[in-house]
Formats: sequence, structure tokens, C-alpha cells
Amino acid sequence: MNGIIDKSSIRFFSWQMWLLIGAGIIFCLALSLLYSLGVLGRVAIFGLTLVPFLPWLFFTRREATLLALIAAYFTAGYFFPELLAQGLIRGLFLALIGVTLLLELGIKKGIRRISTPLDKVLVLWLIVILISFIHGFYVRHNSTRYLFGDMYKFLELILVFWLTTFVVKSSRQVKFLIWGFLLMVVILGAADSMKFFRQAYFASNILLARVRAGAQFSSVFGLVLAISLILHERRTMTKAILMFLSLTFFISFILTFLRTGYIAFPLTLGFILLLYCYKRGRHALAGIAKFTVWVVFLGAFTGLFSMILSSFNPDMDLIQATQARFSSLVTPGSEDPMGVRMLEAQSIISQVLTRNPLLGNGLGGEYYSFSQFAGEFKWGIKHYVHMNYFDFVVRTGILGLIVFFILAIKYLKEAIKFYLKSENSFYQGFLLGCIGIFVSSCIIAFSCSILYSPFLFAIMAMTYCVAYIEKKGNE
Repeated sequence: MNGIIDKSSIRFFSWQMWLLIGAGIIFCLALSLLYSLGVLGRVAIFGLTLVPFLPWLFFTRREATLLALIAAYFTAGYFFPELLAQGLIRGLFLALIGVTLLLELGIKKGIRRISTPLDKVLVLWLIVILISFIHGFYVRHNSTRYLFGDMYKFLELILVFWLTTFVVKSSRQVKFLIWGFLLMVVILGAADSMKFFRQAYFASNILLARVRAGAQFSSVFGLVLAISLILHERRTMTKAILMFLSLTFFISFILTFLRTGYIAFPLTLGFILLLYCYKRGRHALAGIAKFTVWVVFLGAFTGLFSMILSSFNPDMDLIQATQARFSSLVTPGSEDPMGVRMLEAQSIISQVLTRNPLLGNGLGGEYYSFSQFAGEFKWGIKHYVHMNYFDFVVRTGILGLIVFFILAIKYLKEAIKFYLKSENSFYQGFLLGCIGIFVSSCIIAFSCSILYSPFLFAIMAMTYCVAYIEKKGNE
């Protein structure tokens, strides 16, 4: 009887498999025909190719929806340059997570989440944000477009944090998200690198060919996470894969010419190495020695890579371009000086902080400062703030900034505690990577609004999820 059941099952699944393959071939041929006839564009084709399997994937594995949300944060700019469209796409994935949770609530008559000590601070931050919204709407009469845009950015961060604590509850989900993110960074790095080399072929100065796209920040985060995992990984094959990935991340990081990355990455690396040494004690020497050899290799590879490129094209000297880009950090007379950030800060202090210290200009608030037009810097009304901390001051005042600092300090303190107590090598590497990503984000925030990142708040939430999973496994 068992043999008969097994054969019928094999025939059933074989028939089903061939049916799916046939349907897939017909579907692909139809899309190819529509694209060749000009009926559908690339964006529409890309969206339609995801239609058949994404609903099934998202409803069976909710962590895939979370990964898709992170991917949308880094990649939506490739297809939709408008910030509104990017926000709507991320909102769609947030809604999908919410729908799956509601379905689970209806089926199981209850859902649970991993509670965190940050919940109360996030509620306090939410209250400040709502007060800032009222202040911006009724008192300051700020632009409706900016008002609701700022509101969405803050709400998205809090929702991502809380939804992650509903979704991530097992080691399998954590590994899926980690490897999925690392794979995504490889793809982004490859896409941006190809675009860079294509533009560099026609540019006399390769700094003009730099690509400000998905790999600009993801390469830093991927590099920090991969290095943290390497330090604690024991399996040779997995460590070799991570080393290869870190090499690709390092290449894409160099080609982005991210100035704050030149500061954030070494400082973050030093921080996580000190933390690693503190945890491992005398046993850290072997890991540090191997890591030092790997860093020397990365440096030598970079020099060799730059020499090879410059031998084909003298204008493609990566080392010289990196030095020029780095010098603009401290050279006021450069074409794109970092000193403009300080002029922004001075304007915010004089116009916002001194006049409305408690709530700033409210959500959607603007200020008078330097803006760049056609290579020249002129005075004008601005909404965007490069320095993320002063952005908090403009939107939510000193009150919102203080609440964020409480959130940041509390998270960093508890994440370090989780890492030092962890006994699982995989969790140790991931927790160290989470700490590194948070520290690097806080440093990069001195130059851009990186703290408005769903990825960062998902990582923060996953820190507590991993600590809960490990504690539950040890009981």
C-alpha cells in the first residue's frame, strides 16, 4: 500500500510540476512579446514577473516580506526617482506584513510579539512626533507635502521596528534575512559598479562617474556585517564565502567614494574589534591576527586593482580619486566641500534652535540656508537637512532629539550586553554586526539622513529577537 501511495504521489507532483513549468514558459513568452512590441516597459515587466510567486512567498514566509521592504528601501530609486513613489512601495510591503498578521490573528485567534525595553521610548517618541505634527500643521502652517512626508518617515521607522518583533521568531528566519541582505548587497554592488565603469569610460574625471545608488550605504553595512560574522565563524567554507563577499563589498564601497564612509568604516571597525577583544580576551589574538592578514590583503588588492585600471585608462586612478574625495572633507575651497554642512548647522541653530528650541519648526519645517545650484552655493529656503541630528532639531526640536538620544543609548547599551552574554557563535557575529551597523549609521548621520532607515530599525528590532531566541533555546 505504501508503495502504491508513493508512486501516485510522485505522478501527481510530476504532473503538477510540468503544468507549472508550461505555465511559466507561456507567461514568459507573453511578457517577452509585449516588451518587444513596446506595449509594456521595463518597470511593468519587472513588476509582472514578480506577480505569480510573491503572494505565495509573502504569506508563507513573512520574513521574505521584511526582506523585500529592506530591498525596496535600497533599490526603489533605480526604478522610481520620486520619493513619494518610493514611500508608497515601502508602504505596500508594510501593509502586506500587516495583512499576514491579521490573517494569522483570524486563524489562530491570537498573535504574539517579542516585547523590548525600547517600546516605551518609542511610544514617547511617537507622542513627540504627533505634537510636532500638530505644531507644524496648526501653528507653523508648513507645506502639506513636506508635513505628511515627514510624518510618514517617522511612522515608518516605528512600524518597521514593531512589525519585525512580530515576524522574526526563529533562527531560520534570522539566517534567511542575513543571507538575503548580503546577496542583495552583492547585486547592488555589481549593478552600481557596471554603471560606474560605463560612465567612467566617457568621463575625464572618474569622480564624476561615481554612482549614488543602492550600494552607497549598503556596501558599508554589508562589509561591517560580513566582517563581524567572519570574526566568530568557525566553519571554513562559510568563512571563505563571507571573505569573498566582503571583498565584493569592499570593491563597491571604494567605487562609491562615500566621504563619510571613509570616517565611519574605520571607526566602526575599531569599535567592533575592541568589543570583540573584550569578549574573547586572550583567545581574541588568533582571530585578530587572521583579520589583520585579511585587511592587508584588501589593501594590497585595492592598490593592484587601481594599477590595473590606470594601465588601461590613466584617468581611472582609484587611489588618487579617493585622496581627492577625502581631501574635500577638510578643504573649504573644493568643488563639493563638507564645510557646507557646518553652514547648515549654523543656520539651524540661529533660525530654529534659538527661536523654537522645544519643538523646532514642526514636521514639514523649512529653514533659510545655503543651497547648491549649478555648481554655486546660494541662499534659499530648504527642507532637506544633510546632518540627521539637526534634521531632528528642525522637525521635532530639542525634545525630539533628546528622545532619540535616549533611544540610541539604551539600544547600544543593551545590544552590547546581549553580545557579551551570547554563547552561540552565529548569534555573536550577527549581534556584533548589528552594533557595527548602528554605530556606522550614527557616524554617517553627520552628513546625511541615514537614520530615517527602515533597514536600521529592522536591525535594531532583530537584535532583541535574536537575544530572545537564544535565551529561549537555552531554557
